[in-house]
Amino acid sequence: MPINFEPIKKALEDVATLEVATLTSPINSTLDLTKFKTNNDLFEAIRASLTQSSPVAYTKLELDGDTINYISNDPALAALVDKHTAFVNTAVESRKTLFTSIFTAVKDVLEKI
Repeated sequence: MPINFEPIKKALEDVATLEVATLTSPINSTLDLTKFKTNNDLFEAIRASLTQSSPVAYTKLELDGDTINYISNDPALAALVDKHTAFVNTAVESRKTLFTSIFTAVKDVLEKI
């Protein structure tokens, strides 16, 4: 019986890039987070609103080690930069846990072959 590696492949593709953006938006801008049925819908709406937003911090980590990091040097945004750093650290830890789970599942499957 052939093994279906597609779910594992999709999971790895999804976690290959970690992207965290912290933005401020105009005071009159609102985004109703309750109206989106999927995370992808929400992400697309956020991406569409980026032209109205001001970046505070942005971090992109690629699985191959490539990294992009932007941090505002505006002292008034220091608390948001600190929160961004906490978000990145939490996301990295979450990814570590996910990768460990994926690799354990793959190892278990391969041991049965």
